[in-house]
Amino acid sequence: MPRIKLRKSKEEKEIERKIRARKAKAILQNYINNLERLQRRIYEHGKEAAKLGDEKLLRRQAAKYLALENRMKQARKLLLLMEEAEVQKELVRISSSFITFSKDIIDSIAEGPDVEKIAKTHVEFEKAMAKAEGIEEALSVVMDAASESILTSGEFNEEKVDEIVKLIEGEVGIEEFDFDKKLRDVEELMKK
Repeated sequence: MPRIKLRKSKEEKEIERKIRARKAKAILQNYINNLERLQRRIYEHGKEAAKLGDEKLLRRQAAKYLALENRMKQARKLLLLMEEAEVQKELVRISSSFITFSKDIIDSIAEGPDVEKIAKTHVEFEKAMAKAEGIEEALSVVMDAASESILTSGEFNEEKVDEIVKLIEGEVGIEEFDFDKKLRDVEELMKK
């Protein structure tokens, strides 16, 4: 009679989690691609409305165009958060590997004298291993929640954070978002 395996190993669970994460990223990227195609179609519809002189239809198309742009931005942000969570997960894995290595070293040293001192150190490493596993579980919860505060902490003052934000925005050329101006710009582009 074949033996049925009821519990999955940590490796199997990790493989399944990676597959789910990869599928989620692929679905999200496909969603972004579809939104981009739809946005191009709406832009063309706006151009047609401008050629026909239908200002009301042109404004509706411009508003749809901007709404899709906002959805794409949110989807890209979620994709970035997923990547960020993966980096954190990898950091925990690396730390766990180091702790395992340290435990093996302690075990090999335990064969020598002063076993009592080494046993205490071994208990400390066991505690550290348990803590690393707890961190890994907490990180999975954080990843599921897709929280924006994955890597942030309260130790930075707002002024320094604002400086870095401005530096990053300067790098990518982000300006303050003025919805009405953006709407007018899209309408003007569609009229051409």
